[in-house]
Amino acid sequence: MLQSKWFKIALLFAFIIGCIWYFIIKDYNYRITFTIAQPPGIIFDGLTKWNNGKLSNDKVVTTLEQTPFSKIKQELVVGDSILKIDWQLKKENDSSTLVIARVSDKEHFFKQNLQVPFYQNTFVKQSISAVENFYKTLIYNRRNYKLSEVISSKIPPKYCAYIALKSKTDDKASVMVKNIPKIMHYIKDNGITLDGDPFTEITKWDIEKDSIEFNFCFPIKKGKTYPETQQVFFKQIKERAALQTTFNGNYKISHMAWYKILHFAEINNINLEKLPMEFFLNDPHAGGNDLEWVAKIYVPIKN
Repeated sequence: MLQSKWFKIALLFAFIIGCIWYFIIKDYNYRITFTIAQPPGIIFDGLTKWNNGKLSNDKVVTTLEQTPFSKIKQELVVGDSILKIDWQLKKENDSSTLVIARVSDKEHFFKQNLQVPFYQNTFVKQSISAVENFYKTLIYNRRNYKLSEVISSKIPPKYCAYIALKSKTDDKASVMVKNIPKIMHYIKDNGITLDGDPFTEITKWDIEKDSIEFNFCFPIKKGKTYPETQQVFFKQIKERAALQTTFNGNYKISHMAWYKILHFAEINNINLEKLPMEFFLNDPHAGGNDLEWVAKIYVPIKN
């Protein structure tokens, strides 16, 4: 009889603790998860640019907080409702990521806690639809590029003429195209012979602001002194140990390769200097299928 009494007390205590957690401590109404064969960096990049399928001039997703490659908090406007989504990205293995979406109704938090366990209301349907839309966006974007396996390699030594530029990661290719005349006019006017494919050397990468600073480089033969200029400079790229992958696709999204290399390095405990270099083997002006464009992507290993 005494055991039965203590069992009931323990059960009541557990029920009270459960209610306190569910209605007070738990900071979300509904939880959705999925696993996808992409590294966390690519998923994080997709979230920062996600707009739930809407055009950019109809912004419905606002990023509130972010921890690169692991967490991002957003608000999503759906009709008259505002959903708060706390995304968490967790590495499952060397090729897959577990995505956790904790969704809450900003205006009707307590109401959703009461209704969600018992039936699939409008809030639940909106939450599932939003997460499915993002998942479909990731799958769709994956068709636009290909990445080879990550290998140990070396950045090839090059002497080059370069100009220093800044951009968002997605704007890198268009900024390069706009600035090609500046460096090519100098090269032609001074009778300089090119000695290889153009490449970029990232000198600063602010992941949270999605911005980069980089040198846009054209390999030339060393040995001659060229006229000074306020735009075009010269430098020697030294050979360095690096991780490398081959990217096929439009060069404006070549940074997808950066995330794959960083993920590989983290899984294998390799310390990298997070300043990628990209060697472009195709001329985008020639057109053709983007998936036939090739770039060799390197991220140097720290000494």
